[in-house]
Formats: sequence, structure tokens, C-alpha cells
Amino acid sequence: MNITTIASKIFIKENSLVSTKIEEINLNKDELGELKINITISGFSKKSDYSKINLLFSDIIESKFYYTHSYNFYNVENFKLLPIDGCIYLSFDPDTSNDKKSDDDSDFILAKKLELFIVNN
Repeated sequence: MNITTIASKIFIKENSLVSTKIEEINLNKDELGELKINITISGFSKKSDYSKINLLFSDIIESKFYYTHSYNFYNVENFKLLPIDGCIYLSFDPDTSNDKKSDDDSDFILAKKLELFIVNN
């Protein structure tokens, strides 16, 4: 399901991404050679509509992820989800001092399209 324009209305309350876990991040190219980023997320609350989902980002404009072995991979403690000029912006390590895209945000994707796929366990 294409959720590019409604994502910020989906991941609230019991469906919040806070306290979930990123299981994997896959970077692939489609048949036209364009980058696609697929993120598998699990650990939603028992009241959530989801137990596990895949978020598929396409038409990527920018992304940045950082990893070091001294951190746990990857518990979502906070996130920033914004519509920006017809695109979707998601940071899993946001600068919480403002509610806009920030140079201090980390672990983020800015893309023209986001699709949600529910994974049946």
C-alpha cells in the first residue's frame, strides 16, 4: 500500500514506531537500476495493528545510516516522520530540538515514495 502522503497519520498512538526494532535494512536496485531501501520493523505493541512490517522506499533522494559495533542494532527510541515537498522523510535518530529536517538528524531516508507491506508471521 502506498503510504507516502499518509504515513504520519499511520505511525501514531498504538502504531508508533517508538520501542520497535529494525530487524534489517536492505538496499537493492530495481530493474531500472534505481535504489530501493527496504526496512523490516518488528516489536510493535500488542495493541498495534502490526506485528511486523516492511517499509519500501523508492525514488530515493537522500539517505544516511551509521553503524558501529558499540551500539545495539537497532532499537527505535525516537523517530521523525515528515512530508517534505511531496516526499517522505523518516529519521530513526532525529535531532529532537526541532521538528523539521535537520543536519543533526541521523539514520534517515528522504524519498518520493513509501510503501507499507504487512508481514504475516
